[in-house]
Amino acid sequence: MSQAPAKLAPLGAPAAEDQARANFYALLSRLYAAAPDEALLATIAAADPWPAVGEGAAFALATSWRALSAASAATDAATAEDEYQRLFIGVGRCEVSLHASAYLAPTATSPLAELRAALARLGLSRREEVNVYEDHLAAICETMRVLIAGAPGIEPATIAQQREFFAVYVAPWVTLCCDAINTAAIANYYRRVAEFTVFFIAIERDSFAID
Repeated sequence: MSQAPAKLAPLGAPAAEDQARANFYALLSRLYAAAPDEALLATIAAADPWPAVGEGAAFALATSWRALSAASAATDAATAEDEYQRLFIGVGRCEVSLHASAYLAPTATSPLAELRAALARLGLSRREEVNVYEDHLAAICETMRVLIAGAPGIEPATIAQQREFFAVYVAPWVTLCCDAINTAAIANYYRRVAEFTVFFIAIERDSFAID
């Protein structure tokens, strides 16, 4: 995403916890934008495991990260590329759509039009070189990253702005999309990606409910 003149509240550099959130959104954006290359697979595989202690969403997130790391070590780029193409691109029709419009009920205006209006209010818009619509899961994750951590020429959004965008444009459909990935017969590596996404989104939802 790129930006028009920024209208977000200036908060300065994000705190360490927010930077970690932004980094996870950046990783998910990259994984849903295209299949991971060998360098990304190696980076995820070599990442430090989280201690899977306690219970609930935090335990599930740590466990799913370990599973994603193990899957990244066991997968090569060509296999991941083939899966991505068959799962999300297909020939004529994809197995699983990564667009919000496939999961949200029709409204008076299209979900994509509403999203574009919301992005405009935040001073954001799609870069010319980006070839996916704004309601693509990769673009949604990138938007959340920008709202959390900012970008060149734009300050991070307030927690209230992040919460509102998450509640309207992330929470209603991302888990449904991940469920579709998890139940797709051809999903393998991306089943681990989807599982991690579900638990990360659950943590985000719980955090916004507390703030």
